[in-house]
Amino acid sequence: MLIRRFALLALTLATALFSQVESDRDTGWRISPEKINVQVDDERRLQLLDDSAQELSGAEWSVDNPALAEIREEGAQIIVHTKAAGTVTVSAFRGGEKRSRKITIWPSSPEGTTGWGMHPIGRDIGDLAAVPTPDGPNVFSLEQTASASTYLRGVTTDGMQAWAWLMPEKTQNVDLVCGDWLGGALISANRGTSYTLYNVAGNGRLRWQHTFNGARKAHAYNLDHLLHVLSQSADGTRTTITGIDGTTGAVKFELVLPVSHAKQVNVKRPGTKVICAARAASALLRSIPSRLFVNIDGFAYVAFTQNEWTLESPACTPGEVIPPANVIFTRDEKLILWQVHPDGSYRSTIVEESKQKQSLAAPVSAGSPTGAIIPDGLGGVLLSVRWSHSDIVPDVHGLPDELIYRIQENGEVAYQFPLPQYDGPLKDEMVLGENDRGFATRGSVLIAFNVPDGKELWRWDAHTTGIEVFAALANGGCLVQTPEALVQVNNATESAEVFKGKAMMDWQGQLYRKSN
Repeated sequence: MLIRRFALLALTLATALFSQVESDRDTGWRISPEKINVQVDDERRLQLLDDSAQELSGAEWSVDNPALAEIREEGAQIIVHTKAAGTVTVSAFRGGEKRSRKITIWPSSPEGTTGWGMHPIGRDIGDLAAVPTPDGPNVFSLEQTASASTYLRGVTTDGMQAWAWLMPEKTQNVDLVCGDWLGGALISANRGTSYTLYNVAGNGRLRWQHTFNGARKAHAYNLDHLLHVLSQSADGTRTTITGIDGTTGAVKFELVLPVSHAKQVNVKRPGTKVICAARAASALLRSIPSRLFVNIDGFAYVAFTQNEWTLESPACTPGEVIPPANVIFTRDEKLILWQVHPDGSYRSTIVEESKQKQSLAAPVSAGSPTGAIIPDGLGGVLLSVRWSHSDIVPDVHGLPDELIYRIQENGEVAYQFPLPQYDGPLKDEMVLGENDRGFATRGSVLIAFNVPDGKELWRWDAHTTGIEVFAALANGGCLVQTPEALVQVNNATESAEVFKGKAMMDWQGQLYRKSN
C-alpha cells in the first residue's frame, strides 16, 4: 500500500513537472514556475531564478489586471492572490530588465490542466518524488549543464524551487539513484574504476559522501536508515556489500561475496583451441549477482553464483592441440542466496547446486541470476534465474531458459516458474500485487501468476519486444512500460494507454520520468 501511495504521488507531480511548456525566451533570469493554471481565490508563490537555478531578489512586481489578481510581498515571498477567472500577466522589474509570466485563472481547474512547469537549466538526468517530510521538497530533479556542472533541485508541490545543490565534482556520468527515508536523495558520480555516492538532505545540504571501488550494481535501504550498497570490480571477479549508516555515512560493515575460480591443468585455451601446457594455471571467474532488496524483517537479500571449474588433460606433449573430447571439464557450480543482517552477519543458502565431470565437447548448462529479486510477501524471495545452454567448443550458444524461483523463508525452493523464451533485450523486473498475485515480463509477454503455488493466471502479449512491468495496481492489474508508452493491463485482453514517455520504478516505489 505504501509503495502505491508513493507511485501515485510521484505520477501526479511528475506529470505536472515534466509537461512541455511554452518558453517566454527568458535569458539570464526568469519568473518561476511557468505554465501556471490556478483557480479563483487561490494563492500561488513566485520566485526569480537565474540560469544556474540560483534564486534572485530585489525585483519590483506588478500585475496587469488588478481586478483578476493581486500581488503581495510577505517577507521574502512573492504571492499572487487570484480574484476572478481570466488570464493575467505578472511582471518583475530588476536591474533595468523586465520578465513576464502569464497565469490562467479558472473557476475550477479542468481535468488534466498543468498546475505548473519548471524551466530546465541543463540536460535532465533524473527526477523522483521525495519521501514526504514536514519541511522538505516533494520532487527532486537532477540536471547537468553543458559545462558538466551537476545540480540537484528540490521542488515543492506548487512548483517553487526550495534549493539547488551543486555537486562538488564535474563528471558526465551521474545518476539520481533514489530518495532516502529522511526526505533526502542519493546521487552517484560514476568513474571508470570507482564511484562516489552523495547523500543530500531535504534541506539541500550535503549530509555525507563516500567513494567505492568498482561499479555500483545495486542498493537498498531499510527503515532504520541502513543503506546496503552492492559494488563489483570491473572484471566482475570481486563483489562487495557495504552497509552504511544513512544518517552519518559511517561504514557499518563490509562483506565480500565468495569468489569463483577456473583452473587449467596441463592445458591452455587461446581462443577456441585447447593446447597442451607444461604447467597448471588458475584465474578468478566472474561472479554474477542479483540486485538487492530489504524485506519487512529488516534483512537484505542478494543472490549470486559461486563456481569452481577445472580443465584437465592427461599426459600430453606441450604445444600440441588436444581434441575437446580428450579434455575433462569438472564443474562445481552453486546459486547462493544471502540473507544479510543489519550487524553484518548473514545466512547463506544454496538455492541450486550442480557437480559434473564431462568432456569439454559435451553441451553445458549453467544457472545465474538475471538481476530481479523481490519479496514474495510470505517471508521469502522471488528470484529471476537464467539457465544458459552452450557448446564450449566451438562456442555455440542456444536460447536460454528463464525462470522465477520462489525461495521460502526457511531457504527451501518452493517452485521454479518457467517464463517464455524470447529474443531482444532483457527486461526482468517483477512486481508483487494484492491477493498474492505476481507479475513478470519477458520479451513481449506479461505473465500474472499466483505467488504461493506458482500457477499462471493469465498472460498478455504486447506484440513488441522489450516491455517491462512497472507497478501493481489496486484493481488487480499492473502498469507495463513498452517502447512507446506506459500501459495499464488489467487481464489477458484488456489494456489502456496511460501516457507517452519513459518511466521506471525503484524499490521504494518512486517514479522517474523523462519526456520523449
